[in-house]
Amino acid sequence: MSYSNTSWFMVIIVCLALSTNALAQEPVHNYGNLKIHDNGAVGFHYDFINDGVSDDNKGLAGFYNSNSILISGAFRPIFQDMEIVVNNNLFLDVGVGITNNSNFVVGNVFTPRNLLDITLDYIDDAFYTGETDTTKVDGYSGITNKANFVFPIGDAGKLRPLEIFSTATDTEAKSAYFFEDPNNPSTFSLQFNTNERTDILTAVSTYEFWDLDADISSRIKLSWDADSNLNTFVDAIENLRIVGWNTQDGIWENLGGNSITGDFNSGELTSDLFIPDDYSAITFGGSLSTDNIDLGNYLVTPNDDGINDVLYFDAVALSPNNELKIFNRWGRQVYYAENYENTFNGKANQNFVVVSNKNLPDGIYFYILTLKDIGIKHQGFLSLNQ
Repeated sequence: MSYSNTSWFMVIIVCLALSTNALAQEPVHNYGNLKIHDNGAVGFHYDFINDGVSDDNKGLAGFYNSNSILISGAFRPIFQDMEIVVNNNLFLDVGVGITNNSNFVVGNVFTPRNLLDITLDYIDDAFYTGETDTTKVDGYSGITNKANFVFPIGDAGKLRPLEIFSTATDTEAKSAYFFEDPNNPSTFSLQFNTNERTDILTAVSTYEFWDLDADISSRIKLSWDADSNLNTFVDAIENLRIVGWNTQDGIWENLGGNSITGDFNSGELTSDLFIPDDYSAITFGGSLSTDNIDLGNYLVTPNDDGINDVLYFDAVALSPNNELKIFNRWGRQVYYAENYENTFNGKANQNFVVVSNKNLPDGIYFYILTLKDIGIKHQGFLSLNQ
């Protein structure tokens, strides 16, 4: 089936006629080679089943219905321009490609969230218009041969785009937004335990998350709204970070928080560079900052009861490049560590007054902690009770 630019209006008339005939409400089923030529247009008022070839279209494919429309079939259709005016949403059971523009007018485009190969895919220089809370991709949107893009994604009545800035062209990438607790995701086999997080993170959102699949090192920009409930897990906007669930290590990691703008009700921030495929889920989290540093005096009781077993500084998460020195009451150094990782458990590692790797006697010691990354040097005391 092929339509030229001289006969496109006849196609629309035929489709409109079918829409008024209840006995003729049959899906359009392409078994052969359907092509829309330059400046042509086809209006689909019922389901479209593509079991043939339809990947070299040059005109407009419009989808119009006061109810819903389903696109399915064995092969992915690719349209130059696509217009969606479907009151009860357009559903995809097969991926759809766009080479120029998709215009969201009425209704969402739904893709199955458990089938990541079915996306509304923007190819090369393709773009979209008309995205809102009620006109977007509810599911996965994809890109082909792009380095920068804002995915027009959301969940239910909420548009929550993700913007990607890749260091090279992404041959393929896709993303979706989930307005749900990452501890209990609805379409993932994994659970993203928000209590499993690196030391620098103080909390992870339990309200929402994104999935981003791409294998090129990238930065991303995320936004939030009042339903993100940032004030329940972050005490100051300056401590907000983008965080990701490291698939291999099974832990939430800090992905950065640059160019933060806004307040607790709305705003946006940008991540550091990371490889999206290393992370199964992405959301917001709270992080330690220099304002959180509270270096004081400490009690160390290394009796394996899980309480004060080691000398623990939250601040080393902010400065992996650090130095710790511990001295006895006579000023003799009994312990030294570069890049300290909260491991001192009362044993000496300096051969001065005691044998290295032996338990130090109970008493009062003083320490000097130098946080080189953030320019802080602090002296304090610790009480050791073996």
